[in-house]
Amino acid sequence: MATKVLSNQRVTVIAGLASGVTDWDVVTLAELVALTNVSGAINWSSFDLNLQESSQTDDRTLTDGAGSQSRSPMTNFGGGLELVNPRAEDTSSIFRSAYDIFSTPRVELVVAVRYGKLNSAAPVAGDRWMIYRLMSDAVSFGENDVSKYYRVNLIARDDLLVEYIVPPATAVEPTVTALSASGSVDDLIFASAVYQGLDVTKEVTWISSDEADLVEVHPGIFKAIAAGTPTLVASYPGADNSTAVTITIT
Repeated sequence: MATKVLSNQRVTVIAGLASGVTDWDVVTLAELVALTNVSGAINWSSFDLNLQESSQTDDRTLTDGAGSQSRSPMTNFGGGLELVNPRAEDTSSIFRSAYDIFSTPRVELVVAVRYGKLNSAAPVAGDRWMIYRLMSDAVSFGENDVSKYYRVNLIARDDLLVEYIVPPATAVEPTVTALSASGSVDDLIFASAVYQGLDVTKEVTWISSDEADLVEVHPGIFKAIAAGTPTLVASYPGADNSTAVTITIT
């Protein structure tokens, strides 16, 4: 018999006032730890924060030949949260804590979502989070045969960190590896970057010391323009810049 994996155990949502983040380019571990873990108050069956069905043209009905659908994290935010409504006498549970955060309209919030770890696990350096600056909007109330609930619509603001890797308290640098540290004019030069054990080749900002010699054409791919010895450096939010790697072009 196949073992079922409870996916709702591995989606973590933490939230708080947006004022708790000082710099939206570099959200620190301490700032994330200070947020409230509201995962236990969220109705998983209605969870659509940053989830979107896959695009398809197949039949979507429940038939033998129907096309399958999936939900996955997307960068184009849309949606809201449905949460369990606390009882009037409840003053201290997670349901009350979440209600205090989300129930007032027009409040700017930070909401961070992590996939893959048990939602009881506290944020640590090296975690990947989707981090949003959002504004709470209309709140609607309802009930079902299990509990009373409320739904809050969330409006995206300008700040969004996609698959953000949490920096350690003491900054470290990405490691850059040049897959081809030399080449001729018109050759393509390939490089990769790793940060805290994770491949960030596509996420870092690549810096060429001389774009007249070496220019980026795609993340981690560079074109040799002229003879020289330019260097490559990778920059990532919250990290020290990587050690420069020299590329020899002949």
